[in-house]
Amino acid sequence: MDNQSIKFKAEDLLNKRFTPNVKGYDPVEVDDYLDLIIKDYQTFAKLQSEYKKYTERLELENRKNKEALKALELDNGRMKKRLDGIKEGTEVTSENIELIQRISKLEDALYRLGGDPRKIK
Repeated sequence: MDNQSIKFKAEDLLNKRFTPNVKGYDPVEVDDYLDLIIKDYQTFAKLQSEYKKYTERLELENRKNKEALKALELDNGRMKKRLDGIKEGTEVTSENIELIQRISKLEDALYRLGGDPRKIK
């Protein structure tokens, strides 16, 4: 929410004085009603501050996750290039097993970060 659209602070309402009028409203009733509005404004200001902090924290966490995901995607791309040279064959070698284990670890890390290795091209 944009602070420029907020016209009053709780203190503005608290300090507002009306000109008495013979045909006016009951000052006690108006004061009681304004007290309720002030409480709402104070609650609103507190929530706004909490949401701002929460949003900043989420944005920071999101940036970190994007950086980690990008690094994992680069690593995954490098591994794919290395795997391109593996020959199709029926024999199991220790090198192939090591590569498969590394790929599995990278895929697990991507899943933990919310990525899907099957969607990376």
